[in-house]
Amino acid sequence: MTVPALGQDLDAISFPLIGNSLVIGLFSLLHIAIAGLTVGFMVLAPLFETADRINPYYADFSRSMTRFTIVTFSISTVLAVFMVELSIGLFPLTTMWVWNQFRWPILTAVASFILMLAMLYPYYHYWDYFRRESRQLHILMGFLAAFFLLVWVVILDGMGSAMLTPRTNGGPWERLLNPTWIPLVLHRFIGNLVLAGFVIAGYAGWRLRKQAGRPDEAYYAHVLQTGLWIGLLSLILQPATGLLYAWRIEDTVPLAYAQLTQGAYRGYLYAQFFLIAGLFLGGLAMLRLTMPARPPLTGGLMSVAVGIALSIVVTAASPSLRRPLTFVLAGLVIWCVYHSRACFRDGSPAQLNRPIVRRTAIMMGIVSLLTYLTMGTIRETARRPDTVRGIISLQDELLQPAADRREP
Repeated sequence: MTVPALGQDLDAISFPLIGNSLVIGLFSLLHIAIAGLTVGFMVLAPLFETADRINPYYADFSRSMTRFTIVTFSISTVLAVFMVELSIGLFPLTTMWVWNQFRWPILTAVASFILMLAMLYPYYHYWDYFRRESRQLHILMGFLAAFFLLVWVVILDGMGSAMLTPRTNGGPWERLLNPTWIPLVLHRFIGNLVLAGFVIAGYAGWRLRKQAGRPDEAYYAHVLQTGLWIGLLSLILQPATGLLYAWRIEDTVPLAYAQLTQGAYRGYLYAQFFLIAGLFLGGLAMLRLTMPARPPLTGGLMSVAVGIALSIVVTAASPSLRRPLTFVLAGLVIWCVYHSRACFRDGSPAQLNRPIVRRTAIMMGIVSLLTYLTMGTIRETARRPDTVRGIISLQDELLQPAADRREP
């Protein structure tokens, strides 16, 4: 074995078989899938607890979502550690650029994360004690945990968006305020609620399989309804936040936007809108299946919705055609949601526990997760062939010797 002499340049590290980008992408996607659910659940948990006097089920909803967050933190943290370690080893130029550009925001994010843990763990582990001694204090702890988690996420989104639309002037906080930061924050936040809502409904559909006639049937039926409405109402907002984000990318880095709509990566765009159209149609199908009376969701209206959804998929790479169609479909869903609102109040457990309802709910949970991951993939591929748009390229990372990597 030959040992490099002192001061000799080392070859850049290259991950075998699958490459550097894919190995980090795998850990990143697994991490953000859990993290997205965590954000959605942590925001919803104190809201449900606040409303538990309206419906006693909501306290159990809140506690269950907090339990999921606690249990999955260890998994998410391990995945994040792997992701960071791989980034340092495989993309050191990019990693050091991010650290040097955003040192104070990173330290703020870490402090916020620690404060979030300080609120979250007592909020869950001393649930009964705080609920007994001071319900208001317990709810406040939940909202503080959600707030500190959002601070952490918002700063991370700022650094991620800066890799696509970097600002090179000003201090760390000015550089964080790049053109696509706020649109990305809004788009991901609503996406987290879409994911959380449909996953809740899917989980309830899975649990209802063996609950027919049992005491827990009414509980899981209500969980399914609640998750469905959270997912649907959030999904209605998502096209507006997505349009704002797309406009900012198109205006700031038109070449990056062009390669997504017309270049080698447009296949991801078709996949994304195929999944989004599936969520809209699945939501309409769930309303039709769960509402006490069929109108206004008649077969003719569903046929119109299917036709619009197919048109959206076909025109995915043509924004001027696809955007108005998407808003027409969202408007149709808004109209149906308004006229179907009685199903949230009047739907019976037996009606919600039918196999077709359960399977549709489970499928929508899966599709929402795939949609979330596809959106994340599109955002990352928009930077190619750079890791930081216009500043560091994949070629720079490959050619720069490992013994002499300095911030560009």
